[in-house]
Amino acid sequence: MKNKISIGIVTFKERKEIVKDLVRSIRQNSQEEVDIILIINGNNEELTDEDYRIDMLNFCVTVRNCYPFICPEFKSLSKLWNNIVIFSRTDYVLVMGDDVKYDADIIKTIGEQLDNTQSEFFTLNHGFSHFVITKQMLHTLGYFDERLLALGEEDGDMVHRYAEMFNENIPTLLVNGIYNAARYDDMPTNSEIHVDNKPTVNKRLREAKYIPDTNGFKGMWDTPMRKVWEDYQQYPYEMFVKKNKHNMKKFNSLNESYE
Repeated sequence: MKNKISIGIVTFKERKEIVKDLVRSIRQNSQEEVDIILIINGNNEELTDEDYRIDMLNFCVTVRNCYPFICPEFKSLSKLWNNIVIFSRTDYVLVMGDDVKYDADIIKTIGEQLDNTQSEFFTLNHGFSHFVITKQMLHTLGYFDERLLALGEEDGDMVHRYAEMFNENIPTLLVNGIYNAARYDDMPTNSEIHVDNKPTVNKRLREAKYIPDTNGFKGMWDTPMRKVWEDYQQYPYEMFVKKNKHNMKKFNSLNESYE
């Protein structure tokens, strides 16, 4: 595989054993020594449970190339997806949900896709439970919208923004051996919820950002929508860092590009 790839997962204490099984499956089925970035989130208005923190750190010690990041309090899924990609040491990142079932060498299949197409953003099996993106593409799109304070709607928002920029849908790759188990029964606590136990706040924020418009884009939503909130570049210096970090070893030349 020419293009190296990392795997990123966001989890929380209600899914402690589920995510451990997922990480073990990744290690058992992946031939490549890929990094696993595991972001351990808190619950809304709770400090991260100390016993949970210790248990997850002890688990990660037993898994090679597993890098835990622990949030002392809840952070939005948009922010944590962004940070998975930012903290990855590879350009390509496979981001997946903690309730995914992983039963085959998916990394090999994705690597073949990348070698053949050089695609920079695609979902697996038509769903955002697992998608591949590059640092450059995420930067070009402006990152997942961190104004979405909780979880939910960040995927539909990105589908709309991608279509707005490229005038096409995000492509998908059909693969066997990975699927979303859709564990909506054990979602994070201390939030007003709506469908699938997802926090209501992100639905309300999406309704403020997009309004129905017959000339708009439907995407993942029931009706066509038009965006009325402007999107901003949330991490303006990331490409500058990426293009100049080699200068820490020996300064050669400065690339001043931020794009």
